[in-house]
Amino acid sequence: MSKKTNSLLFILAATVLNLVLLILLFIIGFIILSLLPLQENQNLLMGGIAVVFILAIVLSFLIYSKIVKWAIAKFNLEDKMDPLFGRGGKRR
Repeated sequence: MSKKTNSLLFILAATVLNLVLLILLFIIGFIILSLLPLQENQNLLMGGIAVVFILAIVLSFLIYSKIVKWAIAKFNLEDKMDPLFGRGGKRR
């Protein structure tokens, strides 16, 4: 397989991983939120939902970044993939 194909497959797999992480963190956040006594106060409940959404997005990105960096280093993928955004320093 070519480097471009490897890069595409890696990006697709990493995207699926990121989505799975995001969904899992949403579920965990909403389970934790449902255990808190916030049902009586709508403002606190809406604030909690907003916090769960923001935290799930931020945490999924951080976990995703760590896993991708680990996988690239562990399996020595730098030489098997094309750079995603080109190499730096090609300005004229």
